[in-house]
Amino acid sequence: MKEKTLQVLSQFLSKYKEEEKHVYASSSFQTQSVPLLHLLSTHFPWVKIVFIDTGFLFAETYAFKKQLQDSLNLNCITVHSDKSYAQQTSSSHLFQYANDTAYCCHINKVEPIESLIVKGDVWISGVRRDQTAIRNKMQIEEIDKRGVLRFHPMLDWNAKDVYDYIREYDLPKHPLEMNGYVSIGCVPCTHKHSLDGARGGRWVGSAKTECGLHTNSRTT
Repeated sequence: MKEKTLQVLSQFLSKYKEEEKHVYASSSFQTQSVPLLHLLSTHFPWVKIVFIDTGFLFAETYAFKKQLQDSLNLNCITVHSDKSYAQQTSSSHLFQYANDTAYCCHINKVEPIESLIVKGDVWISGVRRDQTAIRNKMQIEEIDKRGVLRFHPMLDWNAKDVYDYIREYDLPKHPLEMNGYVSIGCVPCTHKHSLDGARGGRWVGSAKTECGLHTNSRTT
């Protein structure tokens, strides 16, 4: 899997570079993010890594991001919402994550990255087909409704591939994994492992499986 993915990355990134496209890779800095970050930092260090700081992440995520940024020498860009905490409360004085999770994700994840990545740019993400039903239908290249080219080089990986790669290169894992967390997002909407698959523990009690970052594409 590693060799195949490296070949795909080389093929597509060479093309994007020749076309003088701006190329960004977003990362949630979870354990599942590590193989792609390592591949990019080792072979394509010119790719910019985008960290979406929602302001509600676990302290362990910020620490893990710094650890990976330093050890892999990542070229990181941090984006965040232009709305203050005071602007993120509802009429009932609750934060939007307690009132409207879709809107909270939109203003803290979708809007910040949309302000950076624009029409004609390339956005790399490490989504996998085995994670959700939506991701299972994704293609390696898609164009979203803004005209951004979405590139998904990790689609065919699974959890075993991720951990095999981490063991091979002696790479770190997100510290919260040892405490029973599998899919790690913002503190209010993340719980310890449930039996709901690769995204188990996210938005428990609802049908929500996506934050909105990866749900507005169309296949090229």
